[in-house]
Amino acid sequence: MPESADVTGSESLTLDLAVRPPSKAGWQRRERLIAALFLAPGMIYLFAMAVYPTVYSLWLAVHNYTIYRPDLVSYAGFDNFNDLLNNEVFSGSFFVTVIYSAAAVALELVIGIAVAVLLDRKMRGIGLFRTLLIVPVLISPVGMGLTFRYILAPTYGLLTYLCHRVGIPTADWMASATWALPAVILVDVWQWTPFVALILLSGMQSVSVEVVEAAELDGLSEWQKLRRIVLPLIRPVLMVVVLIRLIDSIRVFDMVFVLTRGGPGTATETLSVFSYVTGFTEGDMGSASALAWVMVVFVNILVFFFLRALSKAEG
Repeated sequence: MPESADVTGSESLTLDLAVRPPSKAGWQRRERLIAALFLAPGMIYLFAMAVYPTVYSLWLAVHNYTIYRPDLVSYAGFDNFNDLLNNEVFSGSFFVTVIYSAAAVALELVIGIAVAVLLDRKMRGIGLFRTLLIVPVLISPVGMGLTFRYILAPTYGLLTYLCHRVGIPTADWMASATWALPAVILVDVWQWTPFVALILLSGMQSVSVEVVEAAELDGLSEWQKLRRIVLPLIRPVLMVVVLIRLIDSIRVFDMVFVLTRGGPGTATETLSVFSYVTGFTEGDMGSASALAWVMVVFVNILVFFFLRALSKAEG
């Protein structure tokens, strides 16, 4: 009889444990474990592709490291940064990058505003035209660079052929120290003006209809309405799109490298191309990493001032 009672008691205890739900602490532990399992692949990818390369590049920037002799690593401190500041090629690359970025973004902004104004109206087929306008943005910079290499070719290029047809003198655009940088800027403007135009168009279409109608009742012309009403109201959108394009143009590499490889000479050698040449052609990874960090600081300074201006505009 006691043995039967013990068996019955153990069965009821097992049944009670199976039916009783887990405690609140147990559920919280399970939820944290499941969340960690879901986050683990993303965190591993982020660490491998962003955190580790960033920390490693900072370590390289303060060391003398040559990829051809990795056994001769030595601590350099800030010598790599000082050498960059005294390097004439770095100064020239910085100047080229500033000219390239300022000219490309200014042209894209002016042309983008004009295209956005044209698209901000009701007409037949405007939806199809807006869709086709985004096509250049979808092309990779390498593909765009290869396409324009053939268009700007000095003997068989499309632009050369058209210039000959109308009697305009031509040049070897990519090999000319005078025309190489304007040609690269032209390619950038061709690819990214549609992006600027579509972003500005979305901003224009968010302007209240009542405000626009009030401006029309006051007798404002289209130009006055754009300058006094629309552009001030979409100022935050303007600043955001300028900031995005400035960051992209400062770090541009692939399109310039495909078109000119930084030449002729250093006429189109932007900071990114100079960093590539320093690190992978000359093998000086310490100086290349220092240059990359100079670009990071420069871009973050720009972002800081733009964000301050944007907060004032929104305020």
